[in-house]
Amino acid sequence: MKSRYFWRGLSGKLLVLTVLFVMLAEIILFVPSAAMYRQSWLQQRVSAAQQLTLAVMGVPDFQGSTLLNKSFMDDTDVIAVMQKKEGMTESVLGMAPADGVYTAVDMRKPGRLPDIGATLRAYFGDGSGYLRVQAEPSVPGAQMLEIIVPNAAVKAALIAYCHRIIALSFLIAVFTGLLIYLALSWLIVRPLQRLALAHSIFRADPELRAGHIMTSDRKDEIGVLEREFIDMKSDIRGALKQKDRLATLGLAVAKINHDLRNVLTSAQLISDRLATDSEERVRRMGERLVRAVDRGVQLCTATLNYSKSNEDAPRPQTLRLASLLGEAAGDAIAAARGRAIINWVNDVPTELRIMADPDQTYRIFNNLFRNAVQAMSGHTSDLAPTLHVDAKPVIIEDDAGKPVGHDIIIRVIDNGPGLPLDAQKSLFKPFTGTAKGGTGLGLTISRELARAHGGDLRLETTSEAGTVFAVVLPGMPPEA
Repeated sequence: MKSRYFWRGLSGKLLVLTVLFVMLAEIILFVPSAAMYRQSWLQQRVSAAQQLTLAVMGVPDFQGSTLLNKSFMDDTDVIAVMQKKEGMTESVLGMAPADGVYTAVDMRKPGRLPDIGATLRAYFGDGSGYLRVQAEPSVPGAQMLEIIVPNAAVKAALIAYCHRIIALSFLIAVFTGLLIYLALSWLIVRPLQRLALAHSIFRADPELRAGHIMTSDRKDEIGVLEREFIDMKSDIRGALKQKDRLATLGLAVAKINHDLRNVLTSAQLISDRLATDSEERVRRMGERLVRAVDRGVQLCTATLNYSKSNEDAPRPQTLRLASLLGEAAGDAIAAARGRAIINWVNDVPTELRIMADPDQTYRIFNNLFRNAVQAMSGHTSDLAPTLHVDAKPVIIEDDAGKPVGHDIIIRVIDNGPGLPLDAQKSLFKPFTGTAKGGTGLGLTISRELARAHGGDLRLETTSEAGTVFAVVLPGMPPEA
């Protein structure tokens, strides 16, 4: 399977592209290289003709001149060699065709550059005609040496040179491609293949601790990718573990909720009777007990809904904010009775009203108050533990600047020891609470309830001097 799709993979594409790019570079360089070869080829014929002229003219009636001339013509494709001496052209070898078409090439110019145009014409031409190559003579007293070379011989030499260059370029391209392929395969392709395999294994079973990639010391992008992949897997596994814990919590709360309703039945009967008592003080205590029992049942149901990610939608109604905060704070402070004396300061105006679900709003502030009371109960300070709330309206305007409503920002202030840095990082994540015996669900639930109302819950400040949380809830509509 791997070899079947090799050319579709990154490795195969890399090898093919490398070969193509090297061949393209060789093609671009071939034309000037061919021009250099043509000039060198002609220069070699000129040098051979100079030596032949010196041998033939220096030894008159040399017996081997005929054999030497024939060997020279066969080896060099030169059909005639002539020299100009004392204004006369003297034939050294062969005869130039009388009816031939000649093109003059002067090799006597110092630093002469290769003629690319002449090379292209020779390569793509039909090979007819001759070159009259002019060069410096080798015999003393002569003015010039000329050789006659057929264009067909030049074309054949260029074609043979082209074939050699193509073969050599292909070998170079393949060799270079293999080297680059091996280098990049080791540096990039193989790490990416390992990452892809680990990703496939992780996708098939995220909870299976297989396909783990040991992080390397690489400082490049591959090393960063490996480390980011490891961090991603850790985060996802943590989320899955948290999801399992929520599912387990949901099952446990479902059982508790079922049994708790039966346990609270008798308490409801007694509280109902107390709520109808003729004595006003007992009746008020009975009514409060009824609300407490109902909230206990609703709290179990709400916790079950949270584990199912299905919180009930708010049922807003007009609430007197100061009274609701006082009731929530009273229950939170009463739960800590015996451990510390908490001062309660309520600076919320008694006439201030909000539109919110009473039970959900109670839960928001009861969680905040309980956390604050718990933090202050275990804190030693010269100042008396104080739980303080205030509120202020914030006008909401439309795009035209017209007021369309307002929110209420309620601040919950304590003078406890403040939140640790680790707790601040995971403040609203479930099951990450740092409080002793806490589950970490309180702030998470409170924030979800506040956002369900269209508001929010956020941490404003925390330090050794205390902590301030801000709750945003919708105020009364303008027409109210």
